[in-house]
Amino acid sequence: MAERGILAYFHSPEQAEGVASKLRALRALDVQVERFTNDIGTGIEMSMADSMISKDLEVDTVGLDIVLAAVIDEQCYEQAIRVIETAGGSV
Repeated sequence: MAERGILAYFHSPEQAEGVASKLRALRALDVQVERFTNDIGTGIEMSMADSMISKDLEVDTVGLDIVLAAVIDEQCYEQAIRVIETAGGSV
């Protein structure tokens, strides 16, 4: 059985936790949800870093600070990606 890793980013913990439950139903071997924090300064520097538009000018990628990491069977990989994207996640 081959395994694949997935890193996905979400706007809210609720989105990520909902996907985590669905990935567990797909028999993911490991699923973790964490909040990503930047270590770029404090005060105004941190605010500026958090509000930057991505380098590809995609505004919808701003605020994706919830990270879901999963290990899933390769046969379920494409289905897992669809679950993530349908829920508003970015892979």
